[in-house]
Amino acid sequence: MKKSKRVSVSFIGLLLACCVHGQVILDGMVVDKDNLPVIGATVVVKSTTVGVVTGIDGKFHLTLENTLPATLTVSFLGYEEVDTDVYEAGKEIRVVLMETAENLDEVVVIGYGTQRRRELTGAVGSVSKQYLEYNTAPSLDALLGGAVAGVNVTQSSGQPGAASSIRIRGGNSINASNDPLYVIDGIIVYPRSTNAGAGGGEVAVESSINPLAAINPATIESISVLKDVSATAIFGSRGANGVIIVTTKKGRRDKNIINYTLTTGWSIPSRHLRLMDATQWARVQIDYFGNKGNITGEQLAQIGHGYDWQDAVLQTGFRQNHDISVSGGDEKTRYLLSGNFIDQSGIIINSGFRRYNIHIKIDRDIYQNLTIGTSTTFGKSNQNSLTTSKEVNYNSSPFGDGITNSLTYALFMPPTVPIYNADGSYNYLNPWESSHFSLNGRQANPVSDLNNSVAESINNSILANVYALYTIRNGLVAKLNLSTDQSSITQNFFAPSTSALGLNEVGVGSIGKKQHEIWQADATIDYSRQFNDSHFINFLGGYTYQHVHENYLINRASHFTNETLKHNNLGDGQVQTPTLNGIFASQLHSIITRLNYTLQEKYNLTATFRADYSDRFAPGKRWGYFPSIGVSWNIDKEKFLQEQSLFSTLKLRLSAGGVGNTEIGDYLFAQIFRAQKYNGQTVYQMDNLGNPDLTWETTTQYNLGLDGGLMEDHLNFSLDLYHKNTYNLLLEKPAPLGSGVDKQMVNIGNVQNKGVEFGVNAILIDKGKLRWDISANIARNINAVTALGDDDRILSGQYSEQILKVGESFGSFYGFIFDGIVQSGEDISQLPLVNGSTPQPGDVKFVDIQKDGSIDLNDRVILGSIHPDFIYGLSSSLIYRNFDFFASFQGSQGNEVVNSLRRNLERATSSYNLSAALLDAWTPDNPSNEIPRISAGYQMKFIDNRHVEDASYFRMKNLTIGYNIPKVKNLRAGVRIFLSAENLFTITAYKGYDPEVANGIDVGAYPSARTFSVGFGLNIY
Repeated sequence: MKKSKRVSVSFIGLLLACCVHGQVILDGMVVDKDNLPVIGATVVVKSTTVGVVTGIDGKFHLTLENTLPATLTVSFLGYEEVDTDVYEAGKEIRVVLMETAENLDEVVVIGYGTQRRRELTGAVGSVSKQYLEYNTAPSLDALLGGAVAGVNVTQSSGQPGAASSIRIRGGNSINASNDPLYVIDGIIVYPRSTNAGAGGGEVAVESSINPLAAINPATIESISVLKDVSATAIFGSRGANGVIIVTTKKGRRDKNIINYTLTTGWSIPSRHLRLMDATQWARVQIDYFGNKGNITGEQLAQIGHGYDWQDAVLQTGFRQNHDISVSGGDEKTRYLLSGNFIDQSGIIINSGFRRYNIHIKIDRDIYQNLTIGTSTTFGKSNQNSLTTSKEVNYNSSPFGDGITNSLTYALFMPPTVPIYNADGSYNYLNPWESSHFSLNGRQANPVSDLNNSVAESINNSILANVYALYTIRNGLVAKLNLSTDQSSITQNFFAPSTSALGLNEVGVGSIGKKQHEIWQADATIDYSRQFNDSHFINFLGGYTYQHVHENYLINRASHFTNETLKHNNLGDGQVQTPTLNGIFASQLHSIITRLNYTLQEKYNLTATFRADYSDRFAPGKRWGYFPSIGVSWNIDKEKFLQEQSLFSTLKLRLSAGGVGNTEIGDYLFAQIFRAQKYNGQTVYQMDNLGNPDLTWETTTQYNLGLDGGLMEDHLNFSLDLYHKNTYNLLLEKPAPLGSGVDKQMVNIGNVQNKGVEFGVNAILIDKGKLRWDISANIARNINAVTALGDDDRILSGQYSEQILKVGESFGSFYGFIFDGIVQSGEDISQLPLVNGSTPQPGDVKFVDIQKDGSIDLNDRVILGSIHPDFIYGLSSSLIYRNFDFFASFQGSQGNEVVNSLRRNLERATSSYNLSAALLDAWTPDNPSNEIPRISAGYQMKFIDNRHVEDASYFRMKNLTIGYNIPKVKNLRAGVRIFLSAENLFTITAYKGYDPEVANGIDVGAYPSARTFSVGFGLNIY
């Protein structure tokens, strides 16, 4: 649609212009209806081929050889074309473009710039505006689940403030990081562990704060996900796992706006595990374990349900979230200042998360061709979590018996043991407790543990940049960007002498501190030019430098005489562990180039080259070179499609190239020795063997894509096929015998990912005051290890339950195949021996894979994998008059999880509570073929497929219903009230707390919550 706009600048200027001949210089700016710059708009002198393209600040500089007046035609895809008459030079021309009805987010943010979607050659996904506007999730990564095809988001814990695991098109690496790179307002952010190591030895703080938790989702304007190599190659060594680009909101030039939103709500556990009550458990102790507690028949008849320890440690959590922002601007300045406070108590007692956040974003046109700006976020996060016993693989350890943290200890507590004494004090007497948590006639109480222990993480962070944009000449813009990402992390740990972890050490406390700094400098130059109507070119070149510095300090003490001040008085500890501290640093130098070329708005080319120098690798192995090329064809612009009415847009994409991965520890190429104390003397012990050949892990990728729009873009789809191969894997292998260390980082092996993605967006109804949109996506990724050097397999895990094997996906589970239960009357002489013994009625049978008459380690097979067959997402938004409705769903199909918690709860002991499933255990009168007879221990310590569960699920992530209160005349304010629910329901066959387990082994992580919220938003303008 074309719209004509006539602007008379000055009648006197018209008379003067008629008398002037020669060169005329015109300067102007193209903005949208929100006064935001339109980047890449075409400004052409009407009926000529003289024209320019607006720069990244929306400005243009045009030189005419003819006299004024002149008519400028300004156009941009997705906007109505505008004709502007200019009669006088010397004044800035301001052109406002209005969106067409078919504009569907046409400009997307890419690495170091923006690009029109029609010119893209890479696979770039975007999070819909509805996800950003209506989602009440407190963190950035929570917004991504189910929102973009090929992005698999799995929560690592239900702990408030915990991070999620995000994988874009599968995992490429085994020991290097698989996390995507984040670019937030031009600041490079790579998620890193905020665990400062408090605890030491065999105890610790279970969770660590999500480093992205410092970002307030309410300030986010857009999220772009770069998935293929054409899009990510500009980031070179950091683009192998995909890139997520986040742009925060800006102020508007024409008005000042105040926004305030209050959200308050409550959370409840989404599931309880079925455990035995006191009567059931006592009967098991009497019948099978010799009645260690000497329970009489009279006591058994009166014992009832007993004490519900699970219910005692779970609670209803409450949260409040306050967001306030002030934004605005004038012709030269835009500003936004926002503040956020969130206070969230968890569904486990004495756990929670608190965040303070201040965000400032300002840009100002200092001169006509110079703009400076800053985006700065200050954050403070405080998380209270669970104390945990570290994984220790020796017999009869708490972890080995399934007691991994203070939550699981509560699940194992016998229901016959009171939580409190008659006077309301904690009960520390448990006659059933084994030697783990018993000392001098006193036993631990997990409710007391949770209330009196300290597992606190504090993160003070700053994410900031300062940039300058200088327009050298029309279409030629230089940019200098200086940024920093800093975190100061403190972890406080304390387990009193009454606690499970502090009992034997008469109280133990620790403080860990970590200081993490990243400094980045980017110097780029961007050139854009339109040559007549056929050719458009954009070139980006630059240099980037990054310096990473980290230091840490851990102090630990035990055997306290006074526990009143807990970790704040470590000097009271009679046993002082030597201080542990260290420093790490690395540098990355990069040269970047990218060329975009468009011919006749039909044929697009993107060629990228990046060279990276990283000192994390061995000398002589530090340079990595990462080229890529992408082409696309706008088929709908061809004449043979002009007459049809089905496709409004149709584009074919193809890309190929390589990217790398540097995300390993520092100095792994070098031999490192660590100071130790031995008999009061300082000695040095080898800590890292080193590898003089350590070099880049590289991923090559090929992508074929098809994008289309039907029915005037009321239905849009995107289909991608990809193939990735990662070689020179950065892999930890067992070190040579006698080297003094267990592992060595080497470059060995290949991993392959290949898959297909499909996404669709549709406007189902758009009539008057009713609009209904729906979005859906589905993706399948096939992961396989294709080489492991000289090895065929590598085993890991507490019971060697995980395996790396050529031809299988990494994250595969390894164990025996369950073959039922031995029944009475069965010919046991025909059964294979288990651990050298003949199985008896009620015992488990396993499949004899080797058919040699004996079940041994050679009978283990692949039992499943953490990788799903496919993932999918669905969302829908509906607006009718003043009402709005938004719902989002997420699903995963075909992935498995080792339910280690269930396995341990189904192992009968004389000390701990059991799963209610054992009430259906095999007996001669109850010939179960699923649950074996009750007996102490396992027939085999290695896992079998009974506990490798299907973790497929379909989850309603968010449901929000809102109402905009009708505006009052002459009152410049708007009010919206809303109700919201998160994790409203989950359909799954998984028997644990939650099927989302990031590492695939469920040892009893913090459960997920179901959250209900109510809130209102106030907008003053």
